[in-house]
Amino acid sequence: MKHKLFLPLLVAAALQACKEVPIAIPELNVGDRKVLVEELTGVRCPNCPDGTAALVALSKQIGKNLVIVGVHAAPGYDVPYPQSKYDFRTDEGTAMAKYIGTAAFFPTASINRRIVPPEIEPYLPRSIWAGIISEELSKPPVVGVFMNTTFDSVSRKLGVEVTIAPEQTLTGDHRLTVLITQDSIQDYQKDGLQTIPDYYHRHVLRKILTQPTGDVISEALTPSSTVTRNYNFVLPNDWVEKHCSVVAFVHRGASPDKEVLQVEEVYMLK
Repeated sequence: MKHKLFLPLLVAAALQACKEVPIAIPELNVGDRKVLVEELTGVRCPNCPDGTAALVALSKQIGKNLVIVGVHAAPGYDVPYPQSKYDFRTDEGTAMAKYIGTAAFFPTASINRRIVPPEIEPYLPRSIWAGIISEELSKPPVVGVFMNTTFDSVSRKLGVEVTIAPEQTLTGDHRLTVLITQDSIQDYQKDGLQTIPDYYHRHVLRKILTQPTGDVISEALTPSSTVTRNYNFVLPNDWVEKHCSVVAFVHRGASPDKEVLQVEEVYMLK
């Protein structure tokens, strides 16, 4: 699917007159539908590593069309151990997790923030993850999300430009969320009856660059227009940039419908 944008070009012609001539800007290929999985987890959650392993296996099978974010905000399970090197909790991550919904069991994850009956919250049991992901992948995208990023390894400044290109007119409350994840962080984790000191934490949410509930998109979302947002952030020195990604997604914002319409992920070091 492709998104065309036409802009007026003011031509001062040898025709001794000026008129607007529409020219085509290069087409944006919206591409395939991608799916966002937001795993609610915590370092003291004994069952969560099983969920993470299942998602990693699905990621290997599906590839770049599956985007995973590990949100360390599982109530009662997210407090680091005294010997932990990191505290993966963030205020904005906790706020986003609460905005998504309430979890009653673990492991659990939201898939494009869909509510799937008989569940009444977007956090879904592991047994249905693969099926719901497959359903979501089969849907045509209604909006494209494109990202350009820059990173200066000396100043550690990150620049993010997100362009939103609707395939159809979208009405109602729509929002953009942009965040940073870091993969392959070794630290303590409860796994069943064991506490593993060098567990590899995957897709860890590190920072939300927008509001935790998403930045409201006030512009009209129509096929003849695009919307662009820019964000900047300085990476802390203890974040390993080669394991960091920027994730951006467009979603609805009205409760209870917060469904994610499209997501994009870009590695910080291309």
